[in-house]
Amino acid sequence: MKFTHDISTKLPPVVLEVDPKPVYYIGPATRENPMSQIRTKLLGNVYFNDPKMKWNRITLHFTGKAGLNIDAPTSSLPRDLANSQSDLQEFSSVTTHLETTVTLCDVEKELIYTNEKVIDFGFYLPPYLPPSIKTKHAFVEYTLAVTCTTSGTFSKKQRVEKPVTVCRHYLPSPSSLIPSVEYHGVREWFEWSAEVPKATAVEAGEVVIALRWSVEKELVEVDRIEFCIEELETYRFSTKSGVHNLKPIVIQFPCTVYHPPTFSNSSETHFVRTPIHTTASKKVKRPIRTHHFDPFLEISHRVKLNIHFVGSTINAKPLAIEFPIIITDFPPNTTADYFVTDPLLSPLSSTASTMDSMLSLPPVITSSTIIQPGGDEVPCVDLDLPEYTPRYESLPPSSNNTATTSQLV
Repeated sequence: MKFTHDISTKLPPVVLEVDPKPVYYIGPATRENPMSQIRTKLLGNVYFNDPKMKWNRITLHFTGKAGLNIDAPTSSLPRDLANSQSDLQEFSSVTTHLETTVTLCDVEKELIYTNEKVIDFGFYLPPYLPPSIKTKHAFVEYTLAVTCTTSGTFSKKQRVEKPVTVCRHYLPSPSSLIPSVEYHGVREWFEWSAEVPKATAVEAGEVVIALRWSVEKELVEVDRIEFCIEELETYRFSTKSGVHNLKPIVIQFPCTVYHPPTFSNSSETHFVRTPIHTTASKKVKRPIRTHHFDPFLEISHRVKLNIHFVGSTINAKPLAIEFPIIITDFPPNTTADYFVTDPLLSPLSSTASTMDSMLSLPPVITSSTIIQPGGDEVPCVDLDLPEYTPRYESLPPSSNNTATTSQLV
């Protein structure tokens, strides 16, 4: 495959062209993910514009880096970083600057020069790379470079670099069957259950959950339900004592309001929905971002319900419920004409507390835990990189809450 190459002007001796399409992976970077076995290839061309140059060695070099640059409250840091602060009052008011950069990958490949004007290449990338991103306090970036050298006493060297965008999608196509999670809860005179999809694509345009409830109508009735998406931007770092998360930055998108029918009963299913904001507006400062996980930053999402009651005999306070959800997008060249969420798939026989994530959670991190620098999982190497397993904010405790996961059949 050759990409467009403008020769109307004088060109340098060597030109590197990279396929403009983003390189992408499907699913989480875990060994349990069957899509992780599919090797991702970066395509491109190297052009040689000076026929007089006889290149002896041509090397492709793919590198990736992740960085953190943030001022964190010293009170939120572990003691091994803040032991210089002896005054407790000063300790709680001072910020500490955290800045570091780590290498995610460093891979080389040799090309054979055959005196042709162009060499096409396909470069296989490591399987557990986090996606590219740049925020105010963190980044993940990748670069592909080609280095060409000549032989002889007066050898010459040419080096050209190009940025590479790496993406990770958690749904392979619009026809993906998305499992749901069933939650239950009771609060005195109000009992509820909700079926929430584990993931939703931004191309769907909205998040929809199925909600059922039973209420003692002689005391209260459901007046309205406010439903919104929240985005959590969590920065973290690693020390000798383990991985430490800073307090997440929470961004709440505008709520939608659902009013139940006047004559609804406990057997009815209410489909409550809220839009996924993909463009900025007066009400939305910036569009939603998809799920992201790298050594220093996690961007996760949750949906939040505020259920308001109206009662003739009691003053019932609103009930707030939160559920984790993965907001993702489809790979390029897929048509998002439909996707399927099936809340009626056969449930698992076992139930789990809503304090548990619906994805595989890592074990409790202790000072002796060793972290693998790659993949969305936690097995082994040193603590230069933090854990690589997505964590989701726990649901608020409520009486008799349980969660049941529906899975693909």
